Amino acid sequence: MKLIIAEKPSLARNIVNAIGKMKRYKNYYENDEYIVTWAFGHLFTLYDIEDYTNSSDRRWKVEGLPFFPESFKFNLKKDQNKQVDKGVIEQFEVIKTLCNRSDVDKIINAGDSDREGEIIVRLCVDHALEGEKEKLRLWLPDQTPETV
Repeated sequence: MKLIIAEKPSLARNIVNAIGKMKRYKNYYENDEYIVTWAFGHLFTLYDIEDYTNSSDRRWKVEGLPFFPESFKFNLKKDQNKQVDKGVIEQFEVIKTLCNRSDVDKIINAGDSDREGEIIVRLCVDHALEGEKEKLRLWLPDQTPETV
């Protein structure tokens, strides 16, 4: 089974229309050969400085700058109240469940054909996948149903 993760719902619908005859479930489509789901823009954001330092003091201090983390880390996207959005959690859980299904042997990144499109889906897969599976890239010059 091949899991296709589109960058956004509109691209997922175009892919589903091109494949044809897929059953709709909550936040994904499926037939005997493919599963299609989506992110909706950035599900992940970079850690804030406070996340790296585990500081409860949210004020910036000159003595803490410049700040260079050893490696960049990511969180699920938060709202203005610094809470992870329920829709983000729900969609990421769908992606995580589908990535780790035992019948899925290939995961296809169908992000837009630019760096941002690549990273949006890659971050989802990197945080969701709990093992090794073949990863492929679907690169589309545009997203018309005819091209897909």
